[in-house]
Amino acid sequence: MNVTKRQKRRIRNLVCIQYSIVKMLLVIAGFELLGLGLSLMQGTQSATQEIEGEVIWSEETKTEENPLIVCVDAGHGGKDNGSDYKGRYEKDDNLKLAQAVAAYLADKNVKVVMTRSDDTFLRLSERCGIANQSGADYMLSLHRNDGEGNGVETWISASGSEETDALANHIMEALDTAGIQRNRGVKKGTQTGESSNYYINVHSDMPSCIVEMGFINDASDNQLFDEKLDAYAAAIGDAVLATAETYRANKVTDGNGQGTGEAGSGAGDGQGTDGTGDGAGDDQGTDGTGNDTGDGQRADQTGSSTGDGQSAAGGNAAVQTIALDGLDTTVQSWGLGSHTDADNRPNDAVSAQQKYGDYHALFIGENTKTIYLTFYEGYEYGYTESILDTLKEKGVHAVFFVTEPYAKAEPALVQRMIDEGHVVGNHSVTHPSAGIPSLTVEQQQEEVMGNHQYIKDTFGYEMNLFRYPAGKFSEQSLAVVNNCGYESVFWSFAYLDYDVDNQPDQAESLQKMKNKMHPGAIYLLHAESATNAAVLGDLIDAAQTQGYSFGTL
Repeated sequence: MNVTKRQKRRIRNLVCIQYSIVKMLLVIAGFELLGLGLSLMQGTQSATQEIEGEVIWSEETKTEENPLIVCVDAGHGGKDNGSDYKGRYEKDDNLKLAQAVAAYLADKNVKVVMTRSDDTFLRLSERCGIANQSGADYMLSLHRNDGEGNGVETWISASGSEETDALANHIMEALDTAGIQRNRGVKKGTQTGESSNYYINVHSDMPSCIVEMGFINDASDNQLFDEKLDAYAAAIGDAVLATAETYRANKVTDGNGQGTGEAGSGAGDGQGTDGTGDGAGDDQGTDGTGNDTGDGQRADQTGSSTGDGQSAAGGNAAVQTIALDGLDTTVQSWGLGSHTDADNRPNDAVSAQQKYGDYHALFIGENTKTIYLTFYEGYEYGYTESILDTLKEKGVHAVFFVTEPYAKAEPALVQRMIDEGHVVGNHSVTHPSAGIPSLTVEQQQEEVMGNHQYIKDTFGYEMNLFRYPAGKFSEQSLAVVNNCGYESVFWSFAYLDYDVDNQPDQAESLQKMKNKMHPGAIYLLHAESATNAAVLGDLIDAAQTQGYSFGTL
C-alpha cells in the first residue's frame, strides 16, 4: 500500500513538472511571436541607426550587395558654432537638415554615412576621412550662410567632373522647386575665384558639394528653413538620386534591392591628379551682391594642400597648409583681460582658441585639470639649471622655447632639456622686437625654419611648437607658422617676471600663480627670473594638492 502511494506521488510530481515545462514553453513562444510581430510592423517603417561616423540605412538596404552610399556632413559642431544670429547657431540647423536628409535617403534604400549625429566637433580632415573610408558615392556638406544676402547656393570644385556639376545643379533645381527665397546658383572654387577650392571639395574622393541653405541672419530664410525642412531634405535627396540614376544606375534600387539600369560613366570629383589643388575651408559669408560671395569668409576654415603632406615651407610635420592670399596682416599683441568663466578660465583665451584654433594655434588647453609649464629661453642668467633640477625632482616636464642664439650659447642646457624628456620649442632666430608679422612672408619663414634647422643639425631634434616673440602675431603669421609644420603656442597665464633687475616678490608671485590656476592652463614663465626658479617647486606642490597634473604640449 505504501509503495502504491509513493508511486502515485511520483506520477503526480512528474505530471506537475511536465505541465510547468509546457507552460514555460508556451510563454516563450508567445514572446517570440510578439517579437516577430513587432519586427514585421517595424519593417514597414524606416528602421534606421544613427552612429557618428558610421552608417544609417534601411533594413532592406542591408541585403544589397552594391548599394548607393551617400555621406551627409553636418557642418561645424561642438566648440565650433559656425555662424550665429540671436541665439540661433548654424551647427544646430546643419544637424537638423543633415538628419532629415539622411532619414529621407535611408527610406529610399540608400546607405547613409553621417560625419556626426550629435553636437560633436570634427576637423575638416576628419570629415573627409569618414567619407573616403566609407567608399561613399557622394558627399554633401550642409551649411548656412551669413552676411548681407539671402537665398541658397552650392559650391563645388573648380576642376570638378561632369557628375559633380550635375549633382550641384540637380540640388539647386530641386530646392528651387521646393520653394527657396532666392536661387544663388552653383558656384565654383571659392569666393576669391576659381584658382582655389574649399577643403571639402578637394579632399573628398567622390563628387562633393557644399550646400549653403540660406542666410542665418535673414528672417525670411530662417522662416523658410524651419517651415520647409522636410521638403528641403526631400529635394536634396531626390537630387542625389537623380544624379545617381544617370551616373551610377547600377547602385540605384527600385525598393526591392534591384538596380534600375546600367552602370553610368560618371567620373570622380575632378580633384587634380597631381594632388596640388588649393583649398579653402568649408564655409564662407557673402556680400549680398547677388553674384559673388563677399568678404565674410571665415579664414579659420581655410586651407590648401600641397599633395604630399608636407608643408609649403618645408616644415617637419605633415600639416594642411593654408593659403595666404587675403589673410589679415594686422599685428595683434596677445594679452589677457581679467574676466574668467565659471572654471576660472580666461575668457579671452577661450575666445581666441575658438577663433584661431583651426590655424593650429593653442591659447589654452582642454578643459581638464592639467597645467602646462612653458619657459622663455632668450638669455641665460644662471637659473635654468635650477629650474631643470626642480622639474627633475618633482617628475614634471615642461616646454622650453629657445632662440637660435640661446641654443648656440647654451648647448649643454639645451641638450639636458632634451635628455630629461622636456619639449624644446622654437622661439625664432633673432627674436624681432616688432614681432614676426612685421616681416615679409619669406622672412617669417626664415625666422621659424632657420632656428628649426639649427636645432635639428646640432642636436638631432625636431621642434614643432612655436612661440611668437613679444606675443605679436597676425592672421597671416598664424598661417605661415602652420605652413612651416608648427603649432603656434600662446598662453593663458603670464605675469611681469622677466625684468631681471626688478624681480617680483616671491610670496606674492606664488600666490598670484596659485590664484590663476585653471583647467588647461598654459603658464608663460621666463627662465631668467630668479623668482620663478625659487617658487617653482612650491607652485607644483600647490597645483598637485588642488588635484592638478602637469602635461606637455
